[in-house]
Amino acid sequence: MLREEKEVKSKDINCLSIRQEPSLETFINHVLFSVPMTDILVTNDDGYHSAGFIPLVRELLKDYSVVAVAPDRGRSWIGKAITTKTKLELKKIKREGVELYTLSGTPADCVQVGLYDIVDTRPRLVVSGINFGLNIGHARILSSGTIGAAMEAAIDGLPAIAVSLQIPMTMRGKIDFYDAKSYPVFENAAKITVKLIKKINHRRFDDVDLFTVNVPFDATVDTEVAVTTPYKKPYGRLFHRNEGKYLQRTPPVEFTDIQEGTDLQAINEGKISVTPISLSLTPKNSSKHIEDAIKSDW
Repeated sequence: MLREEKEVKSKDINCLSIRQEPSLETFINHVLFSVPMTDILVTNDDGYHSAGFIPLVRELLKDYSVVAVAPDRGRSWIGKAITTKTKLELKKIKREGVELYTLSGTPADCVQVGLYDIVDTRPRLVVSGINFGLNIGHARILSSGTIGAAMEAAIDGLPAIAVSLQIPMTMRGKIDFYDAKSYPVFENAAKITVKLIKKINHRRFDDVDLFTVNVPFDATVDTEVAVTTPYKKPYGRLFHRNEGKYLQRTPPVEFTDIQEGTDLQAINEGKISVTPISLSLTPKNSSKHIEDAIKSDW
């Protein structure tokens, strides 16, 4: 289902849609008999070489037709950013036996290019992950490139799921997140993702645009699931002065002041957190009060 590149392995995005016009007979045969169906477009924010990406794609391929396109390098903490004024390079490669595309852009760029320049048919779902590290709480949700890719899909009208795996601080120095030997670390999270897709993908929820899923490090497909809301707490200082300049350091998630029903509580209790997200961006209860306050004696 991955479209073959003709002359070279890479090309500018500006050239992606240029192709020779087929004859009418070829076009009809293509439409009726040979258009490959795409069930899932999959991407991430840690780059195609992340140890969480290939296990997810492999697990999805067992039950679905999949097109994979990921950033050519790590693009964490970039949210739903879209690249402008820069040409993006797309390459088709094979990694660990899996065909995929790499793009010199953001996770949201990957979704855009995947939907409009790679797949032949619109996918039924976009999956982003598996991120190494939790994406819980409203602050991290709005900063995550993993979730940003899912947001981009939702904006385009597609259901989307973003998946992240908890990595305990004690394990961070023991796991090489870019080594194929670390694939087993992510295999259970990949199986959990497929199980969740089978549970919810045939349903539509009017007030849900995407789901963000956070998986405890030791979780299996039998681990209890909790449907949660994002906890609200600032992540604190991100930039630290270093020799006259500033360097970003991701602060650890603190399991304090745990709010009932939140993603933080679920992870703290060893449960898989499934958080429905709406992109409505408007308050449900305050609009009338705000209108009264503004229009009064205007």
